[in-house]
Amino acid sequence: MQNNILEDRVRRYIKIKKFFLLSDALLVTSLNKNTLLNILDKLEDEGLIIKDKDEKSLMNRSYIVLLNRNKKLLKANNIRINIELIKSLNKIMKVLQDLQKQDIYYYELFKLTSFTKGVFANLIKTLVSLKILTQRVELENKENRSFRINRYLLDVLLTFLKQKKYKDLQEILDGKRELQYVEVPDELVSVIGIIIKNEVLTIKELAHLSKLTTRRIKKWLCLMTKLGIVLDFFKENTKEVHYVFSNRRAKTVLKHINNGAYEKDKELKHLWSIKATKS
Repeated sequence: MQNNILEDRVRRYIKIKKFFLLSDALLVTSLNKNTLLNILDKLEDEGLIIKDKDEKSLMNRSYIVLLNRNKKLLKANNIRINIELIKSLNKIMKVLQDLQKQDIYYYELFKLTSFTKGVFANLIKTLVSLKILTQRVELENKENRSFRINRYLLDVLLTFLKQKKYKDLQEILDGKRELQYVEVPDELVSVIGIIIKNEVLTIKELAHLSKLTTRRIKKWLCLMTKLGIVLDFFKENTKEVHYVFSNRRAKTVLKHINNGAYEKDKELKHLWSIKATKS
């Protein structure tokens, strides 16, 4: 019973955090070090948090709190997140966002932050590799370098940070994918969610439940048919066409969408021939 109370205390703490240090968690939860470490190890095994991949002193150890949709992805792919780099990027990105100009000098940006020279230099290198910053003129004195800010890519990276898409962020930082963001339409996810709960619906019924126009529903039904979610259709006594859906297939497609399929292909063409039994 006592252990459950202590664990609940830690869970309440991390629930309101995006990142946290072990030293901060010790202070807030008032637990002893060994007890807290045991609880954090358990939460990491559950996929609720993930430890920074960079080795550092125990008290400065960082943890990142995960969204539900990211937990299984990170665990399945054995992905380790560079928490310190992401935290530092978040800070410098907000500084860049608040700037009222398109160009900035190296030394000028450095003065607006509280980073050490080494950390700042690494951040600039990362932002240049992501093409968020583009060096204007090559100079011998690095502190006099000038950079042009790419506002579009800046907003894209801020979106990843805001939505806690840490798997995608780490892949971008590792050079495994380009910095681009494609938002999954809420109405597509909504329609699939309704289909999962209803095996037979007319267009009007689906429109009513999803709060979309029949025109929008017809558009998504075309995609549902290609994806194998629409199994059949028929008419009863009325002129209304009733569509028969595969709940199992809809769940499979939704799983692929949550794993980033829509970002790679808006038509989800690679799913057209995948059987529902595949995950």
